[in-house]
Amino acid sequence: MNKKMKVIIVSGFLGSGKTSLLLQMIKNNQYEHKPKIAILMNELGGFNVDSKILGEDTPYNELLNGCICCDLKSDVAVQLSDLYYRHAPDFCIIEATGVAHPVEIYDACTDPVLTKFSEIQNITTIVDAKRYLERTKYTETTRRLMEEQVKYADIVVVNKMDLIDEVERIDLQHQLYSINQRAEMIETEYSKTNIDILSIKGHEVNAHIHMHHGITSMVYTFNGAIDSRAFVTWLSQLPDSVLRVKGFIKFRENKDQTVLFQYAYGIPQYEAEVMNMPLKLVIIGEGLEKQKLMDQLDQLQFS
Repeated sequence: MNKKMKVIIVSGFLGSGKTSLLLQMIKNNQYEHKPKIAILMNELGGFNVDSKILGEDTPYNELLNGCICCDLKSDVAVQLSDLYYRHAPDFCIIEATGVAHPVEIYDACTDPVLTKFSEIQNITTIVDAKRYLERTKYTETTRRLMEEQVKYADIVVVNKMDLIDEVERIDLQHQLYSINQRAEMIETEYSKTNIDILSIKGHEVNAHIHMHHGITSMVYTFNGAIDSRAFVTWLSQLPDSVLRVKGFIKFRENKDQTVLFQYAYGIPQYEAEVMNMPLKLVIIGEGLEKQKLMDQLDQLQFS
C-alpha cells in the first residue's frame, strides 16, 4: 500500500451540524469508482455510533470519553494506523468534538509514525450561522475557540442559513472573511451541499495554505545524533509562527537513548523513549519557511 491515506479534519462548535455534514459527505460519495472512506469519530461522552447510520460499507473507529486535544491525543496514531492497515481507505474523515481546537487536532494527526502512510487533505469547519453571530454571549474562551476554528479552516461550511435574514447573512460573510480570507465558503441548510468536499484536492488546499500563510507542516529526518546545546539554541530562535515541534531525536551525549521530544507554546519537553524509533521531527506552524528550517536542521547534523 504505497498510496497515502488523505485525512480530512471536520471541526466546528457543539451543535453546528458536523455529524449531518459527515453523513452528507458519505452520501455524496456515490459515483462510480468512488474513493473508499473511513471515519474516526471523537466524542466527549460514551456515545456509541450506530453503524447502520454510517452504512455497512463505511469502516469507522471511535475515540470516546475524551477529546483529541487532551487525553486522547496519543490514541489518534493508533486508531488511524488501525483504519489504514485493516481497511486501506483513500480518505479518513475525523469528526472532532465541538470543543476541539483545529491546531490540536492537526497536531495529533501529524504524529511521526503516521507520516509514512497518511497526509492531511484539509481542515473543514462547520459554523452555526446564528450562533456564530451571537458568539459574544459566550465566555471569552468559547468565543475565541469558535473564531479559531474558522481561522485555521481550508473550507468553512456556514450552516443553518435558513435561520438568519439577508442583513445578517451579509454581516456574517464580512465577519468570517475578516478572520479567514483564504477558505472556501459554502452556505448550507441542514448541512446539505452539492459540493463534494472530497473532490477538493490536496494540492489545491496546499496551494491555498502556502499562499495565504495558513497552518501547514513539514517532516525532517535526522541521519544520527545531534548536539543537545546546538538543538536548544535552535529552539530558542524559532519564530512565533512555529506552533508545534515533535518527534524522536538522539543527542551525542547519550547516543544509545532515543528521546521523544515535544514543543508547544514555547515550552520543550523531553522524555526517554524505550523503542528505537525513526529520528524524525514534525514541525507545524503558520506560513512556515520550510527551506530555511531545513537548512538550519541540516546544520545541526553537521555541526
